[in-house]
Amino acid sequence: MKRPLGLVLTMMAMLGGTSAVAFTYSSWTPPAAPNNRLGTVPMFERITESLAGTDDAMTFENFMGGQLFNNTTTLPAIRDGIIDGGVLVPAYNGAELRTHVTLGETQALINDGLSGAAAATEALLLNCPGCLEEYAAQNVLPLGTYASTPYYLMCNFEVTSIADLQGRRSAEGNPMFNRWAQRIGMSRQSLSPPDFQQALQRGSVDCVFAPKDWLVAYSLADAVVSIVDDVSHGAFSAVVLMGVNTNTWAGMTEAQREAFRREMPQAIMDVTNGYYIDEARGMAAAEEAGIKLVNLGEEYAQVWADFQEAERAEIVQAANGRGAAGAEELVDRFSELLVEWEGIAEEVDRDPDAIAERMYERIFAQLPF
Repeated sequence: MKRPLGLVLTMMAMLGGTSAVAFTYSSWTPPAAPNNRLGTVPMFERITESLAGTDDAMTFENFMGGQLFNNTTTLPAIRDGIIDGGVLVPAYNGAELRTHVTLGETQALINDGLSGAAAATEALLLNCPGCLEEYAAQNVLPLGTYASTPYYLMCNFEVTSIADLQGRRSAEGNPMFNRWAQRIGMSRQSLSPPDFQQALQRGSVDCVFAPKDWLVAYSLADAVVSIVDDVSHGAFSAVVLMGVNTNTWAGMTEAQREAFRREMPQAIMDVTNGYYIDEARGMAAAEEAGIKLVNLGEEYAQVWADFQEAERAEIVQAANGRGAAGAEELVDRFSELLVEWEGIAEEVDRDPDAIAERMYERIFAQLPF
C-alpha cells in the first residue's frame, strides 16, 4: 500500500499523527450518496470488525465528496498508488477503459437495477477478459459494479409533447444518450451529475436524463419543472464501487482479500437498493417543489421501444469503432446474464440480501484473484 511521502505526511497530520498507513479510498460522490452511505462506509466497518484483533487487521480512510480526486482523476490516482481504491465510471476514462464502456452502453437494455448490477458484475469479473486487461494496464483491479434506478427525462420547462423536445439541449454522461437524444431531435452535452443543476438553472441545457434520487442528491428539484414519468430509460450498471490498486491487492493477506470478496456483493446490493429507497425521497421532493409529472403517451413510448430494439447493433458498432475487444460476444453474454439474474431476482422476490448471497456463490467465490 505504498503512496507518495507527501500524501502520507498530510494524512498523518489530518489523523492526529498516527504512524499507521490505512487503506485509503476516494469517492467523488457526496457523502450522503448511497455508494458511500450504504456502500463503502458500512462495508469498511464490517471488514474492520471482522479482522480486528488478528494479524490481518485493517483500517480505512474514506475520503468522500471529491476531497482528493474527481471522476476523471481517480483512475490515475489508483494506478499510481496515491490511493488504494476508489469509485470509477469507465465512460469518464473511456480511452483507457474502452471495453468496459461497452457494458455501460447497455443501459437501454436494463429495466431493473438489482438484476442489472448482478449481471454487470458477473459479466465484468468472469466474462470480459478485455475489460480486466484494460484495468490491469492501469494497475487497477475492479471488484464489481452497482447500478442506479432507471433514468427519466427531466426538463427546466413544462414538456407537453414529444414535439417540444425538438432542438432542445440535453445532458448526460453515458454515450447511449447521445444516440437517444438524436433519435428524439435533441442535441447533447456530456456533463457529470454535479454540473446538472447549474446547467439547468443557467439554461445551458434544457433537459437532463437522470434517476429520480438525483432530485435530492444533486438538488435537481431546485431546477426541474417537469419529468416525463411514463417512460424510463434504463438503469446504469457500470459504476465500479471498488477499483483497487493491484499492488495493494497483491500485498494483502488471503484473509483480507476474502473479506473484500465476502463483503462486496452485499455492498453492491445495499447501494443499488438504496437508490430505490432514495428514489422515493426524490419523488417527495418533486411533489414539494411542484414539479409536474408528464405522460407523453404512446408515441414517445413507441419511439423508445424501437430504440431499444436497435440498441444491440448500435452498441456493437460503437464499441468496434473505438477499438473495444470482443464487443459482440460481450453484449450477447451480458444479455444472457441479464435474463438469468432477472429470473434469480424474481425467484427471491427482489430481496437484496438474497441476491447478494447468490452473487457471492456464483461470482465472488469463483474469482481467481
